[in-house]
Amino acid sequence: MRFSGLISGSFAAAVLVSCGSTSKPFNPTSQYPPDPWVKGYSTADDCLGGEKLAARDFTMPQYPSRPYRTGRQGWTIMRLDVDASGQTRNVEVERSVPDGMFDKASEEAVENWTFEPPTSGALENCRVLLRYRAGSVTLGG
Repeated sequence: MRFSGLISGSFAAAVLVSCGSTSKPFNPTSQYPPDPWVKGYSTADDCLGGEKLAARDFTMPQYPSRPYRTGRQGWTIMRLDVDASGQTRNVEVERSVPDGMFDKASEEAVENWTFEPPTSGALENCRVLLRYRAGSVTLGG
């Protein structure tokens, strides 16, 4: 009797612990696709992420819930302009893998980014790589 009470108590504790977690851990079901060569998408006059941009307000995108639940990984190359006051303009996804899966989250985040006003005036065709990997989002190099 004492042994079965111990098992019942342990089982109840395990059920409570599993019920208390609000999200299950990320479990990759797809390989992370190799990072693209971002400079290959640009010309000599374009600005690239860390080379000319100094972030002022820079919140990373949230990992979208459906790709998170299904273990999907990927990346987006974002193209944007930065006006003379440091506001982002003309934000768009230039390329993404897998197609469309992370586009909306990337666009919404980048549209809200602000930068230190560029010293040489507005910047056009800036590119930033966003990696969606292992349940988190990071900037590419």
